[in-house]
Amino acid sequence: MKGRLLLLAALFLPEVPLSPVDAELGPSLRHLLGTDDLGRDGLLRILVAAFRSAGFATAAALLALTLALALAVLEPRFRPARSALRNAPPLLLLLPLAGAVGGLSWAGLALLLALLLALHLEAPLAAALDPWLRGPAWEAERTLGGSRASSLRRWAPFLWSKASLQLPTAWIGALWAEATLRLLGLGPGPQHDSLGLVLQEQLPRFATGPTALGWAALGVVLALAWSLRPLPEPTP
Repeated sequence: MKGRLLLLAALFLPEVPLSPVDAELGPSLRHLLGTDDLGRDGLLRILVAAFRSAGFATAAALLALTLALALAVLEPRFRPARSALRNAPPLLLLLPLAGAVGGLSWAGLALLLALLLALHLEAPLAAALDPWLRGPAWEAERTLGGSRASSLRRWAPFLWSKASLQLPTAWIGALWAEATLRLLGLGPGPQHDSLGLVLQEQLPRFATGPTALGWAALGVVLALAWSLRPLPEPTP
């Protein structure tokens, strides 16, 4: 958990410097992955983009878990409606919205992804918390005159311990979503680099001649997703 929180600092990494005179160089000892069309070193750009995408995934995942926890605990009345929204294709909601607002900022993209992820995270959280919510512990303070807010403050560590079990799933979902949406051109502009933007630039070239930078970006996304996959339950 602490390691993923440190990734939030990657959102403030500076951009890779431009060097147009070195544009489109092939792999060499000086530039192991070559350079892009703006002369940026491919390896340095991949590293910065990977850390920035990882930081973005952490921010979106934490926000999604917070929203999912609030939905699971506070709003049981509208679960059927949220269940219907979970079955709607995400792009059916994202494409019109992105077109209407003329693109999405980092904050807007994180909030939108968090809302969509929260809908999917709510179901397993609600299943884990429902037995406790129906038990006497949750209602004890209200029986004694306490407010729901005081109950939430008292039980916050317990609630977050349950929610944090879904962090790897939320993190991988946010990472894939950022890469996919930026590949479709729905994220921030080209001034904000990320793995999704690198893929958006490089994948169309695979039809004519895949680049080392494109393969590296695709490999890093897959490696990040694989490294944080949910581990199997230990057998007794």
